[in-house]
Amino acid sequence: MRSSKPISQSTRKILTLLVPVLIVAQVVAFFFLHVSNRRIALESVDAALQAGSQTFAYTTATRREYRQLTSQLVSKDFGLVATIATGNRATVESALTSQLARTGAEMIVLTDLQNQVIARAASTPALNQADVDFDRQLQEVVGHVKGTSGNLLPIATGEQRTPLFALIRIEVRAPMPVAWMYLAFRVSDAAIAEFTRMTQMWMAFVSHGEGAHPKLSVHASTLPADLQLADIPHDELKETGSTVTSSTGEQYRIRLLPMGGIAGYTVEAVVAKPFAPVISPFLKLEGLFAASIVLSSLISILAANLITHRVVRPLEDVAQKDALTGLANRRLFEANLGNAQQNQAALGSGFSVMLMDLNKFKQVNDTYGHEAGDAVLVAVGQRVRKLMRTPDTLARLGGDEFAVLVHTHDPQRLSALAQAIVEAVGQPIRLPSGTCVEVGTSIGIASAPHHGAAGADVVHSADLAMYAAKKQGGGYAFADAAGAPA
Repeated sequence: MRSSKPISQSTRKILTLLVPVLIVAQVVAFFFLHVSNRRIALESVDAALQAGSQTFAYTTATRREYRQLTSQLVSKDFGLVATIATGNRATVESALTSQLARTGAEMIVLTDLQNQVIARAASTPALNQADVDFDRQLQEVVGHVKGTSGNLLPIATGEQRTPLFALIRIEVRAPMPVAWMYLAFRVSDAAIAEFTRMTQMWMAFVSHGEGAHPKLSVHASTLPADLQLADIPHDELKETGSTVTSSTGEQYRIRLLPMGGIAGYTVEAVVAKPFAPVISPFLKLEGLFAASIVLSSLISILAANLITHRVVRPLEDVAQKDALTGLANRRLFEANLGNAQQNQAALGSGFSVMLMDLNKFKQVNDTYGHEAGDAVLVAVGQRVRKLMRTPDTLARLGGDEFAVLVHTHDPQRLSALAQAIVEAVGQPIRLPSGTCVEVGTSIGIASAPHHGAAGADVVHSADLAMYAAKKQGGGYAFADAAGAPA
């Protein structure tokens, strides 16, 4: 029989809760780290998009200015002006064709001051064919070209993806204004690929018509094939930035840049940056932190176990055990008695208390000294402990007084245990000096609920029975229902 629990229930609860609390605290810290990492990564991507947008705006303005200057030089070419003065369309278109390579334009349209098409030339066969309807369409379009920016228009060329053109208007003078010249520059994949190389960001030019939910048309793009802009509702692409997911599950941060547009078209540049390369270092950090949580959790469990065995249990032994005999002390006995009382109230399980003290113990102390008395107490404790069951509690209350808490109220079992204790204690005890002495014991027995539901009442009844047993010369005695010994 073990006289005390390895560790008290309250302390076990504290230690049981301590490790989960530590783990939960680290998980909460991990959650906040994850949220912070996402926010920092998102801010980094948005900052990169902002910087890329500014780079794009500067590059676009520079290129527009260069094209404007080049176009003005063409309009002042004496030979071209003289050719225009002839009024022969074939001759004028031949002269315009020679200017295509010089300017880098894909199409040049010449109109009179009322925007009636006089001639046109293009490096793309579909735009170079004689077509009265196409001339009429161009007349309607060029009338909307104003200023130096925002003149973007998709023009069908028979290609699978309709190209987008930037239009520049130049006045032709001889020396008075005689015509308008419109140069159309294609917004090509190669041009925006250069921007992608400069900024490490993807880009596309899209347009849409009017309406509450316009359908996007992609004209030039370096976006990955799995990011289908045409399938994304325009409302999801916000100018301030939004996150879209590709067909493969990869996330991109998107920024929409208004580019103007003419003839009922709205043109926008889409700047995109993948989220994965930016968040990847943070994910590695989170992986290390998660590993540290697992490791620290294991360390916490081991530390709690070590503290329990090396610190808490020894302290509880001091607080709950009798220093001389190693049995439970009064404090532990009363705690176990309280638990037994609660079980009796909740479950109706009875319990009994045996109070015992030693006969002739004072004579041993007076004759052989306190060392001999201590040896007697230790020997008695060892003998009685061997008779106890594991759930029962044997305690030394002080001096030569012992108490036994038994989880039964069966009189026969109690009588058998009391008789065994009387016989074990009555055997001779060898002192350290070699002398043998004999002591007896007087035991009082009371049970719950027969002698009271409260533990204190049961102990009081057992105490009265113990004095009755002492008066009869030793042995054991039961308390009656009124609390007096039977």
